[in-house]
Amino acid sequence: MTLVEVVIALGIAALTIGGIVNGYIYCTTSAIKAELAQSANEQALQRIEQVRSAQWDIAVYPAVDQLLATNFPDETNTLDLPGTNNAAGTPVLIQTTITNLVPTPLAPPMRTVHVDCIWQFRGGDWITNSIETILSPNQ
Repeated sequence: MTLVEVVIALGIAALTIGGIVNGYIYCTTSAIKAELAQSANEQALQRIEQVRSAQWDIAVYPAVDQLLATNFPDETNTLDLPGTNNAAGTPVLIQTTITNLVPTPLAPPMRTVHVDCIWQFRGGDWITNSIETILSPNQ
């Protein structure tokens, strides 16, 4: 073997090892981002369930209407990864928007509920997980 062959073999080995390390870093970063996105989705679903449990009954006198945007102000939480003892977590902002749907004749009143869960991945991209549903009064 000549010195040139050895240098070429070392260069190929270095490129291969560098590719493996970069692939591993990419995979772990993607897995962490997916876990945080799933946790943000859970936070948004939790807010949807809170809104769904609000009482909105127009069949009683006086009518009860707790399904108002003022009852669900913006909330700041943290997204935690399972299996880590990270006390800081990733900060997340949960915004809730409740709007009246324009009723058609003979249709019951309905409202749309839109929840945004906004978070930042490692100081880089801002990511928004959104969920929307339509609610009608309790019967």
